[in-house]
Amino acid sequence: MDSHAIYLSSMLMVFLLLIDGTFGRSSTKIAINELPGICSTTLNPSLFFQALTSDPRTGGANIKGLAQISIDLANATATASFIASVAGEATNRQLKVRYQSCAIYFNSSMGSLDGCTNAVSSGDFSGLQSQASASLDGPVSCGDSFQGPPADPAQLSNKYQIIEQLISIILAIK
Repeated sequence: MDSHAIYLSSMLMVFLLLIDGTFGRSSTKIAINELPGICSTTLNPSLFFQALTSDPRTGGANIKGLAQISIDLANATATASFIASVAGEATNRQLKVRYQSCAIYFNSSMGSLDGCTNAVSSGDFSGLQSQASASLDGPVSCGDSFQGPPADPAQLSNKYQIIEQLISIILAIK
């Protein structure tokens, strides 16, 4: 397991240990001045803050609304489509296999993100954490597959790293 995966696993454990009275806050609106505290627990706090404050739904959102906004931001559909397209065009056999694997990983992540939406709808914040953690597997596994040569000419790393960071926003919701 590489250091990046260990870091993400450690973050998940911290988030799971910190799950507390979320259900009591589910109907209370989150004040904008509370976002920096929530943001500080993500992989990229400035991205988190910028993403949430740029969404007009954030101003009146409660914890469930904030969770759904975060899930919507992490939608990996465009990345999965990009990967499938690159896989179809790849001429290097090894890269083609890696891209095809990444496409499978991202499709699985999208299923877990759907599970996040279902968990939020039912008020199951423990399930939200579990599904968000599972959705991280796609971008992490995709990144791991490009650790050695040949290099990724499609520059996929930027795309899967952004998805990882956006999923970390979901994990910060507790």
